Amino acid sequence: MPKRFHFADAVWFRVPLRALVIAVAVFTLVSLYPALMNGSSADHEHAIFGLTVVAAFVVAGTVFMVAVNDGYVDIDTETVSVRFEAFFTARFRLADIVRVTTIDPRPRWRYRFGLSTNFVDRVSCSHGGTLIEIELREPQRTRFWPRQLLVTRFWLAVREHDAFLDALRVGAPAAFDRQPAEAA
Repeated sequence: MPKRFHFADAVWFRVPLRALVIAVAVFTLVSLYPALMNGSSADHEHAIFGLTVVAAFVVAGTVFMVAVNDGYVDIDTETVSVRFEAFFTARFRLADIVRVTTIDPRPRWRYRFGLSTNFVDRVSCSHGGTLIEIELREPQRTRFWPRQLLVTRFWLAVREHDAFLDALRVGAPAAFDRQPAEAA
């Protein structure tokens, strides 16, 4: 039976984005109100164009906010599938995992707020929480929009990190026999 684990909510990002969208919409409406109510027909055309631009901004902000919460890790009997926001996807076999460990990377703030990579061999996906490092035997081709990367280490922080470790322990028990390494 596949198990799905979700990344922590991105409250640290959603609240400022929502505030920005609301502030821009209110500012635009207040600014365009005189042109709509007391302006000439040319003013009306400009105001309608401005409202169209703001509507596009609101839609883009809403779509981006939905994309931020679109992230999960699926573990079934043979594979692990990672989808983080709309920007990153990976799929690898449980048999390819050589090491799983909990890490505390430095600096902490750098790996806690979204998607990051060193563009060599590591991808970190987190909205907060405990990071778990998964190391693979061989590099795995992944999609890191708009690029393709070869990744051997994944740093993932899901809400249910104990259950996630248990699911990995069942699927790849040999990966837990190794000593934990220092985070780079």
